[in-house]
Amino acid sequence: LELPVTFRDVFVEFSRDEWALLDDEQKELHRSVMQSNCEMLYEKLRNPNVCTALLSYN
Repeated sequence: LELPVTFRDVFVEFSRDEWALLDDEQKELHRSVMQSNCEMLYEKLRNPNVCTALLSYN
């Protein structure tokens, strides 16, 4: 059974204060997960600007 997934389902956002509390390993995990999500979205949208914008967030 395949259920629809929304952007909100796969996007995790941190405030600047929350991001500052993460260690390097947690930040890298977040980037890795977001990259995987972005690649999935890219396959659906075929729009490289979406991935560029999402991956440039630090």
